[in-house]
Amino acid sequence: MAAAGGGAGERRSGRRSPDGARPAAPRQPPEAPELLQPPAFSFAGLGGAPSASASASAPPPPRSLHLLWQRDELRGKMPPARLKRAARPHRTLGPLGKDVHALKRLREAANANDLETVQQVLEDGVDPCAADDKGRTALHFASCNGNDQIVQLLLDHGADPNQRDGLGNTPLHLAACTNHVPVITTLLRGGSRVDALDRAGRTPLHLAKSKLNILQEGHSQCLEAVRLEVKQIIQMLREYLDRLGRHEQRERLDDLCTRLQMTSTKEQVDEVTDLLASFTSLSLQMQKMEKR
Repeated sequence: MAAAGGGAGERRSGRRSPDGARPAAPRQPPEAPELLQPPAFSFAGLGGAPSASASASAPPPPRSLHLLWQRDELRGKMPPARLKRAARPHRTLGPLGKDVHALKRLREAANANDLETVQQVLEDGVDPCAADDKGRTALHFASCNGNDQIVQLLLDHGADPNQRDGLGNTPLHLAACTNHVPVITTLLRGGSRVDALDRAGRTPLHLAKSKLNILQEGHSQCLEAVRLEVKQIIQMLREYLDRLGRHEQRERLDDLCTRLQMTSTKEQVDEVTDLLASFTSLSLQMQKMEKR
């Protein structure tokens, strides 16, 4: 058996037999070529760390597939709300997540004296202190336009009456420059500083004197219009002097206000106007003496 096995092995290997003759090998049928089999795929390896042999033998994935996998992996970790925001590449978000469009809408509504829109935007939670690229807030626009209702609404929702724009002006400065006495009164009640109206150092006393000079020189206004303006000036000065702690001067203004309410002719109103102008000039002189 062993010799037979060895002879068969010698015939298969093509070696010569011990007698030197080369036996004829039987013809074998041609072997079929090996078919390429696809690599076995298993779900067991997903989610786990690849083995050392697999990672060493497997070629690295193409760059494009790597980027796709990385994007899908990040997308799976992002919350749905962030995915929606990421799908809007041209959407601009404002500070603290507030929509820039809503902030701009508030300033535009205040500038257009649109009280209803201002109230709606403020109720939506928009920051009333948000400024544009020039530092102007909705309160700056409303004060410059003399809209007392919008000014009061903004103050009620937390607007800062002492916030300065890019030029250093507060809402009180702008209201004074445009001679809006009721707005000045509202801003003073809302906490505006009374040390100076503007960078030139003008106070409500200076504005009151200028307004009274115009009233004294004008003759075309009706009685009610003059009385209303004088009353507004008195209210502004009362708030201003009360903030300064000048209670004696405020009592004098209360007397003038009572006297104004009792007037029935243009001459009587002019008399109160003259008294108020004298009071304002005296207050300005006292203010200058205190600064020395």
